[in-house]
Amino acid sequence: MALAPASPPQADLMALSEVVASPVVERQGERIARVRDVIARPQEGAYPLVIGLVCRAGGRDFFIPIEHVAEIRAGLVRLNTAAVDVGRFQRRDGELMLVKDVLDRQVIDVRGTRVVRVNDLYLSRAYDGYRVVALDTGGRAILRRLVPGGMRGRFPGRMLTDWREVEYLMTDTPAVRLKTGHLQLRKLRPQQLARIVAGLSKQEGAEVLSSLDEEHAADTLEELSTEQQAQLLSAMPVEQAADLIEEMEPDEAADVLARVPAPHAEELLHEMEAPESEAVRRLLEYDPDSAGGVMTTNVLTIAPDRPVADALRVYQTREDAPDFAYYFFVVDEQERLVGVLSMRQVLIAPPGALVRDVMTRDPVTVAPDDEPNDVAEKIAEYNLLAIPVVDEEQRFLGAITVDDVLDVVLKGSWRRGRSRGFGG
Repeated sequence: MALAPASPPQADLMALSEVVASPVVERQGERIARVRDVIARPQEGAYPLVIGLVCRAGGRDFFIPIEHVAEIRAGLVRLNTAAVDVGRFQRRDGELMLVKDVLDRQVIDVRGTRVVRVNDLYLSRAYDGYRVVALDTGGRAILRRLVPGGMRGRFPGRMLTDWREVEYLMTDTPAVRLKTGHLQLRKLRPQQLARIVAGLSKQEGAEVLSSLDEEHAADTLEELSTEQQAQLLSAMPVEQAADLIEEMEPDEAADVLARVPAPHAEELLHEMEAPESEAVRRLLEYDPDSAGGVMTTNVLTIAPDRPVADALRVYQTREDAPDFAYYFFVVDEQERLVGVLSMRQVLIAPPGALVRDVMTRDPVTVAPDDEPNDVAEKIAEYNLLAIPVVDEEQRFLGAITVDDVLDVVLKGSWRRGRSRGFGG
């Protein structure tokens, strides 16, 4: 792909609003039509190239290729020919109609990591023709569009954003297939992407997530509220949504699926890989406002008769290493919790030591139906980073991390907006 031309001086910019409705004159100066729209072809990383105009005459819209245009300026389009084809206009794939598709729509300002409204667009003449080079997001742009041309000078000032720093959303043009991969969005952090997605419709947000790799999309999804997550997953194809849920922590996935309509949730669970699906199904059996409803099952476990040195290998060989990896929960052959091994104990253990010789015995635990305040009090009282959840027979079910409790204290709610408070 050719490099995009450098940004032109602002004096060379021509507002789309000053081109639309302009008269079109043929080579001899006779007026034959008015401009209805400007057609451009987007190019990844470059300014969209103007390929023609949609004009109207005699109640019919027709297309004038840019090759037949000698000059475009505010208030006038002059052709280099006296004959034009007035066959009815039909848009082709990959073509963007600047008025119909972009003006007054939302786009993503990648540099500002925000969603902005396009109040006007600016064209500039380049070495290879006219290109769309900037957009105006300021309120004055709307006023300039509303007043007669002679009064527009009373509304100076433009809030310009370089077109190459925005991402156009294909969801806004469902009737045409545009080739864009949202490459700039892939460079943003999940927190930045989540801020952007929160400002979009669920269809637009689903498009953004679909442009990312699964891990990046799942990390972004987990930065959003549970309600937003459920809406986005509902707007995505089932197979793609199921892949994202598999990348999420089991407790977070259960939170989301609990808010998805039951038939769709079952469809997603069926599409998921069996181990991930089964883990989420188990969590869905618990009351969402109980310890079992928010615990995670993606934790590190180890047998008591294993060498302590094996603990690090357990973590390193896990295909889905958990976000919280400070504790290893020691579980016997009957799946009963017999102790907890901290990462510190792993690092200072003498060579050849077994897990049972180093682990903390009789750890503090909670039951799956315990109230949130009881769990919070235990974690605070014993200064824990996580607390295991066990059933009546001491079988290990999962764990609740301290970020769950922080959510209770700071938000006054047992529901969490995200689960990745700790990294491994």
